[in-house]
Amino acid sequence: MSKIPVGWLDLVTELRVMLQLAYPTVTVSEMSADRGWLHVRVDDSALAPTGRQILDRRIQGYVTKSLSTCMCCGSGSGRDRADRRVVTCDECEKESCDA
Repeated sequence: MSKIPVGWLDLVTELRVMLQLAYPTVTVSEMSADRGWLHVRVDDSALAPTGRQILDRRIQGYVTKSLSTCMCCGSGSGRDRADRRVVTCDECEKESCDA
């Protein structure tokens, strides 16, 4: 499991707050930045099937947002840097950020 990049801290905090407020019975079992995007696994066994589907869609929104959020600075103009498996904006890429 990889650590969460500094540029994603706001994204992850927003996700965790949403989970705490909207789904207090759900626990995060895994959260990582493997392969250049956010991976989230939760224990949603206390939810009804419809609730699980809604939660999955909400989590997927954060995963999708991670695909364009710079891992270094958190800007929304990040892009996948191919084989390096990182998402950085052009400015941070120029500075050779260690994402």
